[in-house]
Amino acid sequence: FFFEALAVCSAVHLAVLHTAGIVSRLVVFSDNSNSVAIFNSLRAKPEYNPILKSSLTALLSSGTHLRVLHIPGSENSVADSISRQQFDHAYSLVPHLQIFSFIPPQDALGALKK
Repeated sequence: FFFEALAVCSAVHLAVLHTAGIVSRLVVFSDNSNSVAIFNSLRAKPEYNPILKSSLTALLSSGTHLRVLHIPGSENSVADSISRQQFDHAYSLVPHLQIFSFIPPQDALGALKK
């Protein structure tokens, strides 16, 4: 759950970085219902607050509105393959798919950094 929420936070930062001033609404689909819940309610256990704060800081600074929606993993076979590190399968589904490594926002790591 922590890494799912961190992935949503990272998507927010990436979208804000690349679309600042162009896009005002962002939708992130997640197969993790807990991640959907914390981003839609802005309520979480204390260890998840750095993720929410980091996301909100990026959203507020850019004027971007966020919606996180649930999609079952079975309905998103590319994301499901990537999350299971089955990259060959993901490439077979989308031949021109590009997968990049990234470093998540450091202010979102909270207790994980300690």
